[in-house]
Amino acid sequence: MKILGLDFETTGLEAQQERVIEIGAVIWCTETNKPLSMMSELIKFEGFQQLPAEIIKITGITDDMLNSYGVEGKPAFDKLNQMISSCDYVVAHNAKFDRSFFEAEVQRYGTQCDVQSLKWIDTCNDVPYPEDIQTRKLSYLAAEHGILNTNAHRALFDVMAMLNVLKNYSIEEVVDRSNSPLVQVIAKVSFAEKDKAKNLGFRWNKDDKTWFKEFKEMDLASRQFPFEIEKVHTH
Repeated sequence: MKILGLDFETTGLEAQQERVIEIGAVIWCTETNKPLSMMSELIKFEGFQQLPAEIIKITGITDDMLNSYGVEGKPAFDKLNQMISSCDYVVAHNAKFDRSFFEAEVQRYGTQCDVQSLKWIDTCNDVPYPEDIQTRKLSYLAAEHGILNTNAHRALFDVMAMLNVLKNYSIEEVVDRSNSPLVQVIAKVSFAEKDKAKNLGFRWNKDDKTWFKEFKEMDLASRQFPFEIEKVHTH
């Protein structure tokens, strides 16, 4: 099987308002666990003036770098789409984020792509990590698997870290999990019992005033909780 590992660095979090400033993409063979083709491009989008200071701090990408080495977005996304078309799945860490930017940018640039037909794998949720690995932050996950990512938040390096984590697991099982819906589980606990939820990795939603955690639906049949739960399908 061939999969396309993908990561974007962007000017912010909202795909409809912000822009992609770096593409990292790797065509990966799941039989040999080796890269077949790589793409790494800084993108100087139309109308670019300057990057937010926070983005420069997080990524290390500067205005000078985009002005000196950034390429136009349309040919870059056309090339990315060609790479994707040769693969069975697109793989990203927190795929909802990268997917939203991919769909927004191909529309802006007029790239010919049937975005609804693409199959996505999310290494946050679709990999059967063992119970003792609770983190889902990519740099921490890499460290848990003995991988050192020396350039975190640069797109190609994050893709390679993600794929080297992924290769430790059965791709068939990962694909099966990708087809299982994501379910938000709400813990029905009182204030006095909140540690029961917290100790199981549930997070506090201050807006709804609930403790919640996302699970693959296929995992819930074998899970038991020391409290009542409510299930909400997220998509």
